[in-house]
Amino acid sequence: SPLILDGGMGHLLKRNGIEVTGRIGTMERFRLVARANRDSPGIVVRSHLEYIRAGAHVITTNTYACVPSAFDDDASVVVDLIRAGGECAQEARKIARDEGLTSADTILIAGSLPPLHETYRADRVADYDELSAGYRMIVDAVSPYSDVLLCETMHSSQEAYAAAEAANAAGIPVWVSFTVSDDDLGTLRSGESMAEGLEALSDFGNVEAVLVNC
Repeated sequence: SPLILDGGMGHLLKRNGIEVTGRIGTMERFRLVARANRDSPGIVVRSHLEYIRAGAHVITTNTYACVPSAFDDDASVVVDLIRAGGECAQEARKIARDEGLTSADTILIAGSLPPLHETYRADRVADYDELSAGYRMIVDAVSPYSDVLLCETMHSSQEAYAAAEAANAAGIPVWVSFTVSDDDLGTLRSGESMAEGLEALSDFGNVEAVLVNC
């Protein structure tokens, strides 16, 4: 049967009262969305629940914005915000189960592995060393709260490779979601073909699904 994923958390958090300003994909916006995990966890939990009640089978941790570049490369802040986001997702699923929602027994939590820099900018993708270190840190922080790791909005084969490599080591299912050109749906935003993106993932046995978003 179809597996329904949730929608964008940043937009929903803003609608639910979190102050979110700045252009979509920028670090200004990232910081405001990420801090909601610590400063307004009740709103984050409620937002997850809205998606569950709307029929989502998968909720994604509100950690897309928890990247080192948004917080002056302060790893301790990033890890704390990721853990807070994981706790919010776990709490939302617990509430859903306690309320007896019919879908609650099968709700999956997807731990987010996002781009480490600005979204939709393939030219801002970091080099392999930065990608590898950043994704290992994110995986270590988010995987204890996750049923699956979601490498989302991947711009290039190198970015997808580094994220999947780190996620694969966690030993749980991995999904990789590419973002594609607005003009050619078979082309990644890096200019590479989708086939090249898929080839980059071929060595990782825990990669169970490839998706496209944005």
